[in-house]
Amino acid sequence: MTDRPQNLSDILECTQSARDWRRKWLTDLRTRVFERGEPFVVADGVAPHEIPHAMDVPVVSVPWYSAVISAKRVSNFYFDYLEEQGYHAGLPRYISLPMASAMHGDPDIAPYGGLPRPAYMIARLRGDAGQRVMELWAKALDCPLYILDASSDETMDPRWWERNRYDWENLYGSDRLDFQVEQIEGLIDFSEKHLGRKFDRKVFAAQMTRVNELGEAADDAKKVLAAAPKLPVSVPEQLQNIMTPTWFRGDQWATDHVRRYRDELKAKVADGRAACGNERMRLLWLNNGLWHDTGFYRAFEETHGATFVWTMYTNFLSDGYRKYGDDPIRALAARHISMNEQLHTNPWMSEWILQMAKDFRADGAVMLTPMGDRMQAFGTRGTKNACEKAGLPVIEISASMVDSRAWNRAEMQTKVGAFLTDRVAPIATARRLREGAT
Repeated sequence: MTDRPQNLSDILECTQSARDWRRKWLTDLRTRVFERGEPFVVADGVAPHEIPHAMDVPVVSVPWYSAVISAKRVSNFYFDYLEEQGYHAGLPRYISLPMASAMHGDPDIAPYGGLPRPAYMIARLRGDAGQRVMELWAKALDCPLYILDASSDETMDPRWWERNRYDWENLYGSDRLDFQVEQIEGLIDFSEKHLGRKFDRKVFAAQMTRVNELGEAADDAKKVLAAAPKLPVSVPEQLQNIMTPTWFRGDQWATDHVRRYRDELKAKVADGRAACGNERMRLLWLNNGLWHDTGFYRAFEETHGATFVWTMYTNFLSDGYRKYGDDPIRALAARHISMNEQLHTNPWMSEWILQMAKDFRADGAVMLTPMGDRMQAFGTRGTKNACEKAGLPVIEISASMVDSRAWNRAEMQTKVGAFLTDRVAPIATARRLREGAT
């Protein structure tokens, strides 16, 4: 399902612009890759896309393509296919779904006809099965695979986002950064070999500057959303305007788009417009997106006046991606060195979420605990406990981001609805009284 229909006047102009950009990019991808035979790269979501981007090579993000397959309603077919082939149901869903599409190989079923053979694939080792799944996927596409190791952090400063932009050398440690830089330099050599192009460090440095500018605009947009009396746009619309630029970070279009998004948000708040005019409860969505049913984010607006005001995608682009410094390669290493851990490992995950709960005046939270994606579930229980201890009620729902086979919308809506009535409503009423709301 998609989010419920809206009047066109309620949708930001930049939202349509983001859709148009994706369609144009896909058209260009088909022309460049399918027709002209130019190289492209498939990359893990937390891998350094910036290297092939700086070489003017398109990058297909693994979680993006996985979400596309899910949104096109063919994920169930592919997961059934994997099980028929003898693969167990506990494989990480994000990466096993596009792997299944490649292994099945029928262009009439795969979204956009499936992916042709990339020049190479990039993976960052984050979980038990990730390396093996990426190896099988690369084998199915008959392409090289570049793997980056993930070193462990020894300090885990809980308030990492306060040091993440300028003090990242001390935050992550010079030894870890040295190791990450060595791997990125290896990726540059690997890319030049398999792409047949030279890596221009001046072009890359300019790209990294634009990424920081993109993060600054995203931070501005986050502050507008958080300070608004009522949320001006729904979470599905936030995702449209943040996720597309995330996958094209470094491109001037991405920076310009988020600036436009920020400005349209300001105008909408100034006009007193809201995604849910009857907003009474403010909710956080914790963990990854529910890509096969984004309409669930709006399922409680009419019945409970409950609006999801934040997801981790709202401002990780600003809190996690910006890195200022004189060495662009080392700054890139700092950007990716602990990205997944900050989103899914405690105390990083829980402390950031508690800060967002304060910033967005949240009354409660719904937490998706992913099925079959162990890495994304590492910090869920600890985060739930931390939120409850701080007075933020949390309901945990077990679901897959991209596999809808075990998802029962009616059952989940009833479960979450009862949670809102019993636990969130009293907290929301007290908050609104403090704020002087009627």
